[in-house]
Parts: sequence; C-alpha cells; structure tokens
Amino acid sequence: MNIDLKQNLKKQISNQNLLKELGGTLEKMRYFAVDRKEGIYTILENPYTQKTHKVKTSSLPPFISDGDIVRKAGFHYEFDLQKTNEMKSQIRNKMNGLFEQ
Repeated sequence: MNIDLKQNLKKQISNQNLLKELGGTLEKMRYFAVDRKEGIYTILENPYTQKTHKVKTSSLPPFISDGDIVRKAGFHYEFDLQKTNEMKSQIRNKMNGLFEQ
C-alpha cells in the first residue's frame, strides 16, 4: 500500500483511522509465539512474518510453554490466553482439514 505523504501531511488522521489504513500491521507486530527455550534465552517467532527473536527468558512469564502466544509490553512480554487459544484452534482446524480429505 502506498500512502501519499505530501497530500496527507496537512490532513489530520485519528489513531483509529491510522490503524485501519495500516491494516492491523502494528497489532500483528506485537504478538509472538514461543518456539523453544535455550538456556537463559527463549526463541520467539512472529506468527505472521515467521521471523524469530531471541529474548531473555527472565523477561517472559515463568509459566509459558512452547506454542503459547505472548504480547510485547514495553521491555517485557505478557501471556495472552485469548490469542493462544485462537492460534491453537486455527492449527487444530488446519490439521483436521488435512486428514478429512
């Protein structure tokens, strides 16, 4: 998507409209799936871009496990039960679809 900055510089836009125009991209950048733990580090994967990030395990909730979804909040991450359940449900549906054919 191209945004004409010159045309839009004088135009005011609300945060809500900006988020709509970006298509939720900012929202997707905040969520990560726990891939695996490696010593004092945990490997997180962005489920939308598949890019991985290595973070200190101490910045994550102590009870998370592989496959859980965390949301970046400042310098720490918060467990997101709703997103975790959504992602696991999507994966389960895809797997069921593979075996039904």
